This record gives sequence, structure tokens and C-alpha cells, in this order.
Amino acid sequence: MRSILMGLFAIGLSLNVQAQSDLKEILQAVETNNLSLKAQNNYIESQKIGFKTEMNLANPEIEYEKNFSDSDGNPYEILISQDFDFPTVYLYKNKIRKAKTANLSNLMQQSRQDILLSAKKTCLNLIYQNKQKEQLSIRYENAQKLVSFFQKKLEKGDANILEMNKVKIVLLNIKNQLQLCNTQIINLKQELKQLNGGQPIEFKTILYPKVSLEEDLSKLEMDVLSNSPGLNQMKANMDIASKQTRLAKNQVLPKLSLGYRYLNSDINKSYNGINVGISIPLWESRNKVKFAKLNQLSQESQFLSQEKMVLSDIQKNYQNYQGLKASLDEYRLILDGSNMNELLKKALDFGQISSIEYFMESIYFYESYDTYLQVEKEYHLAVADLLKHQL
Repeated sequence: MRSILMGLFAIGLSLNVQAQSDLKEILQAVETNNLSLKAQNNYIESQKIGFKTEMNLANPEIEYEKNFSDSDGNPYEILISQDFDFPTVYLYKNKIRKAKTANLSNLMQQSRQDILLSAKKTCLNLIYQNKQKEQLSIRYENAQKLVSFFQKKLEKGDANILEMNKVKIVLLNIKNQLQLCNTQIINLKQELKQLNGGQPIEFKTILYPKVSLEEDLSKLEMDVLSNSPGLNQMKANMDIASKQTRLAKNQVLPKLSLGYRYLNSDINKSYNGINVGISIPLWESRNKVKFAKLNQLSQESQFLSQEKMVLSDIQKNYQNYQGLKASLDEYRLILDGSNMNELLKKALDFGQISSIEYFMESIYFYESYDTYLQVEKEYHLAVADLLKHQL
């Protein structure tokens, strides 16, 4: 009996975290195979081409005029012309095109970060479920042995039906927990498969990745702000809006037209020459500068608002991380150096507790360890949120 009960504490705590190449390989596979990232990459390539079309000149115009008057010698006229914006307009259009193209990398990085963070959290949840399954499997096997043991005792009259029912209930609870754990593992693997572009991927480790987090909050904030693709994208949008304001100011300048004219008739000699025109933008550019300035102010306001939100999230996540770290350290200290096993063994040896009391105390230990696993998982999820800018 004692050997069976002692088996209940054969639990590997696995408290020392270490770096796992498995997780890095998973994230690399997801980055390569994820369908959303592939679609985003195609979208970015199409946007680059779209930005180039904004530099295109207006279509050239060809005019042909025929006069059917005999007195004028049936003259005809051909005019070929090309319209141009003021030269500085093309200068700012090109600057805007380059800025927009460069900003696409921030858009891609944001999408990549979101996908990889989702994949990383899925892996962390899988680690938790794998650890839980390992412990539940041990408990289930030991609980089966206890049911068999108490059944024999009941037949001999050394145990009562109340003790037997308690053991059966514990066995049923562990069985249901194990089934739920298996279901969660299947669901998480399906999520990981979907993130990996529908390709199956295995992840069976029970070891969390090594944690390396900047403990100085101010340094962490600076690191996040400088490496946040979302903020970098909005910062670039401010620069683009500023260039668009300067472009709008130049678009109120006259447009030019340059062409070639040819005139010929049966009576007169043919004539040809250059045609030059100018278009004064009295109506077309109305309110464009005002709109551009307001858009620039809007982009600046959005950036400042988003920056404050990012800082607020960092501070909340950091406080959550510190609380979980403190709780995790306490659990590790108690569980790693716990002598509960020896104390219960001595109490059982001296008859201070019964075998069923010994068993129920082990259940209390199980509950404590389950809480530890939950805290450990939440701790690593909090770290993942704080370090997502490193993905």
C-alpha cells in the first residue's frame, strides 16, 4: 500500500526553463508556410506597382481636323500634344512613392509579428497541456491501482464503501481531466496546423523557452517603441502626409502643354510648328492644400494616441509579468524544496493518519501543482506579449 501511495508523488517538476530549438523551428516554418503572410506579400508587391502608376504621365492627345471648303483648298490640320504638371510636382510625387514603398515593410512586419505571436502563444499553450497530460497520466495510473487495492480491502472487510467511493470519484475526475486535456491538445495542434498553412506540424516538448527580459521598464519601453512596426508605420504615415501637403501646394502651380501642329491645304503651303499651352488651376486644386494639412494633423494625432496606448499596454503587461514572476518563484521555492512527502510518510508510519487521509493529502498537493502549472503558463504568455517586438 505504501509503495502505491508513494508513487503518487513521482512527479517531475521540470522547473528549470531552457531554450528550445523546437519553438524557433516552429516559428520559422509558420513564417514560410502561413497563407496569410503569403497573401500579404502578394498584396505588398501589387501596392509597389500601384505606387509606380502614380508617376505616370497623362496620355498624349492627337487631334485631326479636316475642312471640306473648296475655296480654302480642303485644308487639314494635325495636332499632337502632351500635358505636364509643374516639374516640382513630379519631384514630390517621387518622394511620396519612395516613402510609401518603404512603409510597406512596416506593414509586412506587423502582419508577420501578429502571426508569429499567435503561433508562439499556441506553442506555449501546447507546452502547458503537454505538461498537464504527463502529470494526469501518472495520476490516472496510480488512481487505478488504488481502486484495485481498495476493492481487495473492501472484499476482506478492511475498508468501507465510503472510502471506496472517494477513490472511484477521484479516478473519474482524473479520467475526465485527462480527456479534456487530450481534446485541448488536439485543438491546439489544429490551430498550429492552420497557422502553418495547413501542413501538419509536431510539437511535443514540455520545456518552456528560456526567458531573457529587460528588467528596467524605461529601457524596455524605449526598445518596444523603437521596434514597434505599428508605430513605425504610423510615423511613416506622418512623413508621407507632410510630403503630400507640400505636393498639394505645388499642384496649384500651372500645368503645361507641349505639342506639334501641322497644317496643309491644296492652295496654301504647308505649315508646321510647336504648340505650347498653359492650364491655370483655378478650380481643380481648390481645397486640396487645406485637406492635406488637416490629414497631416490627423496622422500626427493618431500617432501620439497610439504611442500612449502602446506605453499603457507595456506598463500593464509588465505589472502582470512581475506579479506572475513573484508567484512563480514562490511556487518553485515551495515545491522544489518541499518535504511534504517525508512528513506524510512519517505520519503514516506512526499511525497518525490513515491511508485514505494520506491519499486525500496527495490530492491537495495535486491541486497546488496544477495551480503552479497555470501560473507558469500565464507567466510565459505575459513574457511573449512583452517581447513580441523581437519576433
